[in-house]
Amino acid sequence: MVVFRPFRGWRYDLDVVGDAASVLSPPYDMISTDMQQSLRNLSPYNAVHLEAGESLDWTAPTTGQYTDTASLFEDWIAKGVLKRDAEPSFYLLRQEFKHGGNDWSRLGIFGCLALEDYEALKVLPHEYTEAPAIRDRVSLMEACGANFSPIMSAYRDSEARLSPVFQRTMSTAPVIDVPDDIGGRSTLWRMSDPEALSAITGFFEDTPVFLADGHHRYAAALQYRNNKNQEPGQGSARDSSAQAHGFVLMTMIGFEDPGLLVLPYHRVLSGLSASQLTQVREALFDIFQAQPFASTGDQSASGFVDQVAAKGGEGHALGIVGPELLGPDFHGPQLLTLKDGIDWQKWGSLGVSEAWILEERVLGPILGEATLEHLGFSHDHNEAVELVVKGINQAAILLKPFPMTQFQEIVGQGQRLPRKSTFFYPKLPTGMVINQLSGVL
Repeated sequence: MVVFRPFRGWRYDLDVVGDAASVLSPPYDMISTDMQQSLRNLSPYNAVHLEAGESLDWTAPTTGQYTDTASLFEDWIAKGVLKRDAEPSFYLLRQEFKHGGNDWSRLGIFGCLALEDYEALKVLPHEYTEAPAIRDRVSLMEACGANFSPIMSAYRDSEARLSPVFQRTMSTAPVIDVPDDIGGRSTLWRMSDPEALSAITGFFEDTPVFLADGHHRYAAALQYRNNKNQEPGQGSARDSSAQAHGFVLMTMIGFEDPGLLVLPYHRVLSGLSASQLTQVREALFDIFQAQPFASTGDQSASGFVDQVAAKGGEGHALGIVGPELLGPDFHGPQLLTLKDGIDWQKWGSLGVSEAWILEERVLGPILGEATLEHLGFSHDHNEAVELVVKGINQAAILLKPFPMTQFQEIVGQGQRLPRKSTFFYPKLPTGMVINQLSGVL
């Protein structure tokens, strides 16, 4: 189905940079201004110097934006800060982390995926993208000729065909084993023996890939490939199918892996007039019925989210925090479920999504093109509720995680989900392995 190949990755020389924890960073779109400065202070070699460049404004003009970043990348290679592996390899990453009071672990394979246009239904996106962020990542690739952070993708392996390869690999010594500052650990193994490479490459020949995190980076890689293919001489390349610019760095995680956590993306409302609030309230309660959250147990935002998720296992459910939206008939946050007699299936497969119902059946008909002026998104439920309590936002709408069975069914048919439907957790670290885009893979 897809071409997934080993590559000669560039990795930090720990004898030069010291502690591996000091050089890893989150992906660029998770880096706040304060975090960027903290990462820079950790080490002059932290990957944020490459991944985020000198600016976090993705809408800024991109011409020349990453010239200094390209020089820094070249300097690190020249000084031996980064060294390239001699043999093409896959890289197995084990991430151990904590969430919800529990310990989790998951496995991902770093490799290079041959870029496919979406129409082929081999690489399946679930989000729409925005042009400014794509242009920014294209500019970074044009300046540096490299992928610094991997795209996260998911695949099906119901028969656990790759498990023996993983187990053999993890019986050997890792090349990186580094704790983080929140109780987790990242361990990386390099896989270069022919049997393992053949098993992984062969497996993905029959397997579609679902993009999980990194849609803008994938779209940018497509644009970068198209731009390179138009350059003089590309058509006569000795082996055009292996040209590095036709591939993108990707980490594959199995849907069956219990550590592939998907957290909800909540909605927040602000700036609505009294009339608009009334209309939204009426539209909401035409579809949903309300009941108070349980009065016992955890009464925090986390407790509300847990109740939404539990109720959501039975069908549609969401939570509302915000007296301005709920109106005088309700006291305190409410748990909403579909009214009896509502046939959501008549809305199509996306009707399974509470986020879709909110945008298409409630907010969109009232607010039209102004919807996004009043609708925001947050994966932090505590922050979403706190901003309502402080009077900054008018309501927080707490959602459940998007169910992965429906995710595979809908996205597998080539459909996209409503914006901000998923938050895959944790994000992949940047700086474990770098993929260079020049020459042959």
